[in-house]
Amino acid sequence: MRRTRALLGLGLALGLTSVNTLAYWTDEAQLTSGTIQSGSLDLLIDGELSGQGGAVTRTALSASSLIPGESFAFTVPVQRRANTAGFGLSATATSAGGLASHLRWSVFEGTAGTQTTNANGLRSASCTGTSVSTGVALGSTGQSVIGGTNPVVNLGGATFSKTLCIQVSLPSTASNAAQSTSATTTFSLTASQLL
Repeated sequence: MRRTRALLGLGLALGLTSVNTLAYWTDEAQLTSGTIQSGSLDLLIDGELSGQGGAVTRTALSASSLIPGESFAFTVPVQRRANTAGFGLSATATSAGGLASHLRWSVFEGTAGTQTTNANGLRSASCTGTSVSTGVALGSTGQSVIGGTNPVVNLGGATFSKTLCIQVSLPSTASNAAQSTSATTTFSLTASQLL
């Protein structure tokens, strides 16, 4: 009987001990964030090409009856859309056609000057502003015309618009092979986020 009482007493003591370990209180709460949304980077050419990628053709960027010693210049507005990431701009260009190898291209961060004609009938136009590249010969392989690996046209901070001036010239040294030929040129602009 004593042994039974002792076992019952031990069981009661163990039972009380296990109840004590279950006496801790707990609580739970959940925290949910608001919406986290990514921004965007959006390069526009003359106000066009909203969104990612695309192409625009400007037939006004043309010259007819070009002869050695002449040049033409064109103003091209580039922008970044409001509330999008600032970027540095770089560009490569290619040209195709029989006249391509004879032409020389220059890019300025500025605007096109007025087209003038001298006493001999030669037309010329220059660009105002900062020179970005000068006298680049283009072919089927892309050549850097803005920035290369270090973009130099900066549309960051409060800057949302810049004008580029693209000048094309046919040097006075162009050979007879350039006569009655033509070329088309494509500029591939790349906007890279500023860190």
